[in-house]
Amino acid sequence: MSPIIASVLAAFAVMFASLVGIAFAHNVLRSWMRSRLTYLATFSAGVLSILAYHLIQESLHESSTAALSAGSILAGVISLEIIHHLLPDGHHHHDLPEDHSHTPIDGRRVLLSDAVHNITDGFIIVPAFIVDWRFGIAATVGIMLHELVQEISEFFVLKQAGYETKRALILNFISSSSILLGVILALALASFETLLSLLAGFAAGGFLSVVIRDLLPHAIISAKAQGKWLPHITAAVSGGGIMFAVVTIL
Repeated sequence: MSPIIASVLAAFAVMFASLVGIAFAHNVLRSWMRSRLTYLATFSAGVLSILAYHLIQESLHESSTAALSAGSILAGVISLEIIHHLLPDGHHHHDLPEDHSHTPIDGRRVLLSDAVHNITDGFIIVPAFIVDWRFGIAATVGIMLHELVQEISEFFVLKQAGYETKRALILNFISSSSILLGVILALALASFETLLSLLAGFAAGGFLSVVIRDLLPHAIISAKAQGKWLPHITAAVSGGGIMFAVVTIL
C-alpha cells in the first residue's frame, strides 16, 4: 500500500475516533472510564516516545547535516508550542470532566482547538508512513489513543455546554476532519524528496512536544494525586515496549 493511501486511511481512522463519545453517554460507563482514561494517555506517551526516537534516527540518517536534522526537530517542538499558546483554552482533559458546567463558549473553544491540533496530527502522520509503514501504523495508533482520551473528554464538555448528543458528535466529527488538511499539506511537501528528512524531524519534534508538554505531566500529576505510580509506569513501559518490538522485530 502506498504511503498516500495509508496516510489517508489513517486520517479517516483518527476522524472516526471522534465518535467514541456516544459509547460513554451512559453514566455507568462514564464512571467506569473516569479512572482508566489516564492510563491510556500514559500508554500513548510510551508509544509516541519510542516513535519519536526512531524518527529522529531516520532524520539524522537522511539529512545532509546533523544541524539540519536538529533544526527540523526543534521546529516541530516550537511549532506545537506556538500552537498551544495561541489557541484558546481547549479543556483537553485526560480525565472525564467533573460535574461542573461548561458554557457554549467553552464548547466553541474545544472545537477550534481540536480542529487545529488535528491538522498537526495529519502533518506528522504522513512522514511516518513515508519512512516506514511500521512507523506509520505506530504513529496512527499513538495518535488514536490520544484522540480517544481527548474526544471522550471533549464530548462531555460539549454536553455540559448544552449541546445535544447528536449535535456534539457531528461537530466533533467535523472538527476532526481537519486532519485531512494536515495530510494533504504534508503529502504536498513530501513530494520533494529533499524534504523527507526535514518532515521526519518535524514529526519527531511534534511527538516529543505532545509527550513532554501534555501526556507525561498529566501522568505525573495523576500518579501523585492518586498514589498509583506503578500502573502509570507499567502503562508507559508497555506502550514503549510494544512500539520497540514493532519497529525492531517485524
